Amino acid sequence: EQALREALAAAREIERADARAEALSGLAPHLSPELLREALAAAREIGDASVRAYALAGLAVRLAEPGYPEEALAAAREIGDASDRARALAGLAPHLSPELLREALAAAREIGDASARAEALAGLAPRWAEWARGDRAAAYAPWPETLRILSARPRPHLLSDLRALAPVLSALGGPEAVEETFRAVQDVGRWWP
Repeated sequence: EQALREALAAAREIERADARAEALSGLAPHLSPELLREALAAAREIGDASVRAYALAGLAVRLAEPGYPEEALAAAREIGDASDRARALAGLAPHLSPELLREALAAAREIGDASARAEALAGLAPRWAEWARGDRAAAYAPWPETLRILSARPRPHLLSDLRALAPVLSALGGPEAVEETFRAVQDVGRWWP
């Protein structure tokens, strides 16, 4: 424990953010819960959003333990750069409870950049689809709000978002739902080019 405490202290003192993130990620599997909390705090202090997202992804395996996903999600939401925030949300997806997945979906829907939003949704989609296979009614609850927000965006953005969410469509309504959704988009495209 003392050696790990010293290693974590040394990692926090590394000047280059990318090297600090790599050191934190390498230490993650070996840290006690107390030291893991310190490592998460150190990751949150990294100024470069891209490197912070990398550090969070490296800590993600351990962040599945009770008490950490909430902090990791909060850290991901604080990332200003849309692509980095999307990458962090996607990396955390497998470790999120259904309630935290709802929060992550809300964070993904708020991303203004179309490709970053699609990346976040694509990263969250497998976990959302898994949730739907276990509890379809509960997993359906965020769908109408997600669809409402996404449909207000330009058509190319909506199409890339729907492509990212195809696993969720399939889990919620079967392959027919995917076909019907894309057929409806094609019909609308014919009526209003």
